[in-house]
Amino acid sequence: MWGLSKTLERFIYVSPINRKHLSDVYIRNCSSESTNILKVAIIGAPNAGKSTIINQFVKRRVFAISKKVHTTKVCARAILNHGNKQIIFLDTPGLVSLNESERYKLGKSFISGGEDAILEADIIGVIHDVSNSGSRSSLDPKVLRLLNIYQDKESLLVLNKIDTLKSKNQLLELSKKLTGEKMRSNVSEDTPKKSLSELELQQIIKTKRHWENFSEIFMVSALLGKGMHDFKNYLLKKTYPGKWIFPPDIYTDQNPVKIIEEAVHSKLLEHLPEEIPYNVNVELEYLDMDKEELISAVVLVQCNNSRLVGLIKGIKGGRIRIIADEAEQAIADAFLTDVHLKLVITEKKSLKVEKDYING
Repeated sequence: MWGLSKTLERFIYVSPINRKHLSDVYIRNCSSESTNILKVAIIGAPNAGKSTIINQFVKRRVFAISKKVHTTKVCARAILNHGNKQIIFLDTPGLVSLNESERYKLGKSFISGGEDAILEADIIGVIHDVSNSGSRSSLDPKVLRLLNIYQDKESLLVLNKIDTLKSKNQLLELSKKLTGEKMRSNVSEDTPKKSLSELELQQIIKTKRHWENFSEIFMVSALLGKGMHDFKNYLLKKTYPGKWIFPPDIYTDQNPVKIIEEAVHSKLLEHLPEEIPYNVNVELEYLDMDKEELISAVVLVQCNNSRLVGLIKGIKGGRIRIIADEAEQAIADAFLTDVHLKLVITEKKSLKVEKDYING
């Protein structure tokens, strides 16, 4: 039994239709004069820590994370409710080029997701990884392109993984380089925003590595929670009068099925070499959420051939057991309840079950 009907009542997901109904019911009891709202698009290069930052805000692991790139596959929303204020975070896939999309067999959302989120958002949060010595001194060209297109949107620079740097002077120097030693407060708000052609955009990002229109800089370690308080308070102050889009007990617009599948996929990314995880299909086979304080799930890990099956299993099944344990914990962190997860490894063509592993 899937148990999805009760899931919609108990947990953090509602379908678009139910979401509108629940929002309408809630809004009737809460006028726009007494509630504030804000939408924030979180963008950045792959593995910058976008999902980790949002998870810190909502205090749940609603978005899958791993050390490898392209964990987030689609644009999704997480909701932070604080008093009468609601902040909606739009988590996006790491910005990629067409070549990267084809290499990793990524969907269209990896190319358009960032722009779609910005169109919906009030503020752009650019997450920049300072732990990467090769790229930390310049903004990603794909980020710069979007910032130049949407110059009228307020943008924030968030330096993430500051725990990897030993010196505060390094952060100050990085801030200067990434902003060109200018901030939006130093740029005339009356300056007309020129619409740029794609050719002009490409010429700009070939030579430019900074953005002079950031309104604020935040230095955080999302993993440790350091610096997140100031970031959160700034966003709360930026909320404006408006009706809430989501009811107060909703934390994300993601389907529970997707949350579970992405949790498993993220752990495959974490533990498998090279590009293998990008060629493995993860599919939820069974879900029971009807029991109080317990979720039971069976997830298929579908491989192209028996060689991949053996690689994923590892020596004496050691690797898949670690993956299952960590995925189970990630799902528990998202739903804030106990989880019983079973992974079943199959070959895609024959769907022949090689072996399964039950955590419990």
